[in-house]
Amino acid sequence: MGSLERRVESLEAERKMGEEELIREALGRLSDEELDALEESLDAEARARGEEPPPNELLEKFKELEASAIEQQRRNAEESLRQDWNYLGLVDG
Repeated sequence: MGSLERRVESLEAERKMGEEELIREALGRLSDEELDALEESLDAEARARGEEPPPNELLEKFKELEASAIEQQRRNAEESLRQDWNYLGLVDG
């Protein structure tokens, strides 16, 4: 009986993997506009259930990179200004 249960579990696992592969293939065929619409629809469903949709990881990464770049630009501008002031003899340093 145990081998039958293991075989059923194995078949079920294979079926789920096959379904997941079909879903990946279907998603891979969608256009950017279709993917955006699907994401908006899923987010709206989550909000309707009172849930907060998960953050977009790629968008969050871009926000982090942007903040980092802005901070680096600020530091570079400050250093450049400091060097100019030193060159002009406006500050001790």
